Amino acid sequence: MKIVFALCLGLSFLLSACGPNYVYNHKTSFDNATWTYQAVQQHAVEIKDVAHLYNLVIGLKHSPEFAYQNLYVKIKTIFPDQQTREQVLSLNLAGGNGEWYGSCSGQTCSIEIPIQQNAIFEKAGKYQFIIEQYMRTEKIEGVKALSFKVEKTNQVVPSKKENK
Repeated sequence: MKIVFALCLGLSFLLSACGPNYVYNHKTSFDNATWTYQAVQQHAVEIKDVAHLYNLVIGLKHSPEFAYQNLYVKIKTIFPDQQTREQVLSLNLAGGNGEWYGSCSGQTCSIEIPIQQNAIFEKAGKYQFIIEQYMRTEKIEGVKALSFKVEKTNQVVPSKKENK
């Protein structure tokens, strides 16, 4: 019995070491599967290691009856020095033929969309990411949940000499 326990424990450590290294991972579910203008998502992420690159990912769970092929979001980033940057993104959820990207099971489709890969955080400190739906209608029905993830990669930031 002790051998089985030790094997299970060892396997769980091995599997957890192979997975993504999230420094932040938060999911918000929406009441009545409806994302309104007022349901602004705020994420405060503490970045300590500026020597590595990061991936920023938005995860979305929606109903198969979702009325749109894409979803516009506005993302405001507040840096540790309080400078801000805003960007509007179109999150593509389906192809031209109407087939959903990601995976669908029952009444839920799930997709993870990288919004920035190999991001460089130049300064350690608290970064705030404010995500709001930016569609033309105030209530977007069929959006069940939104997640925001910051994944630390194994890649290091290239030195300035390498960029020349």
